[in-house]
Amino acid sequence: MALLVVTGLPSSGRSTRVDELARFLEPKIADHATLSQVKIVRGEDVHADLSVYESQKSESRARAAYLSAVRRALNQRTIVIADGGPGLNIKGSRYELWCATRELGLRCATLYVACPVDLGRSWNQERRAAGHMAYTDTCFDELAFRFEEPTSDARWHRPLFTAVSSCLDNKLEILPTPLEEIWEALTQSAVQPPKSVTLVRKKTANNYLELLDNTTHAVLNSLAEQRTLGTPMAGRVYLPLPAYMASAPLVLDVPPLSAFPSPARLQTMRRQFVRIYASKAEQGDGLPLASHEAPERHIAQLFVAWLQECIASNKTP
Repeated sequence: MALLVVTGLPSSGRSTRVDELARFLEPKIADHATLSQVKIVRGEDVHADLSVYESQKSESRARAAYLSAVRRALNQRTIVIADGGPGLNIKGSRYELWCATRELGLRCATLYVACPVDLGRSWNQERRAAGHMAYTDTCFDELAFRFEEPTSDARWHRPLFTAVSSCLDNKLEILPTPLEEIWEALTQSAVQPPKSVTLVRKKTANNYLELLDNTTHAVLNSLAEQRTLGTPMAGRVYLPLPAYMASAPLVLDVPPLSAFPSPARLQTMRRQFVRIYASKAEQGDGLPLASHEAPERHIAQLFVAWLQECIASNKTP
């Protein structure tokens, strides 16, 4: 149904606003004919340690894992609230999620939880003193410096709502969250059409090579993501794919005692798979595209079977 992207400075009170929203939305959904749940995807659900934001390498991995978790939660019967913290502190991440909702025909809105840097720093220090999950002062300052404030000038932030907390002369003021306006945007606003470049085109022999290339890349990207998340590359490995390619994850069965290929070896396998099936297409013996409602999934299944056979036989393609 819709995605609400919640962003703001570290320790700005986002989670409190998100909990308030969930309590407001749940009874509304109970009376809604086409909605079944509110799902909150928090950054700490994906990576439990805030120290991941203390280095660029681990932050990039954490951000990618979080965005993937949000994309997997999107569907027509759910309002997804993305409370990703630093995972959504740059506009590129928020743009990526906006594109994902357009591709699936869902609504998207943004809630900016605004507060002064000094107030956020104070709240973070209070959380740390109380033994709760918190950022180091150095990490907080770095994240605050790099935070990109959402503006309504960018179409991927619209509709944009703002909830403000401030402190003047030691007097804390927390303005109310615009709950009714957010509900209306998530259930009644216009749905942005998919970008033309992401539309699933009718598959013909002319774009067969592109189809092979894109689909096999998606499978390897899913494998790389699972390795980043620490998934053991042994036994049954589940590979989530983009929604337009697969309704359910594919399964790669890694035989016991088989050495899992390196990323370079996997790319070699991918290239040979593409060459073989592209050659078959040229000879009129390729995948009969018109006979498959979901040719991407069919190709992904063929490629996973190819990888499985290569790993089992220990051969080098």
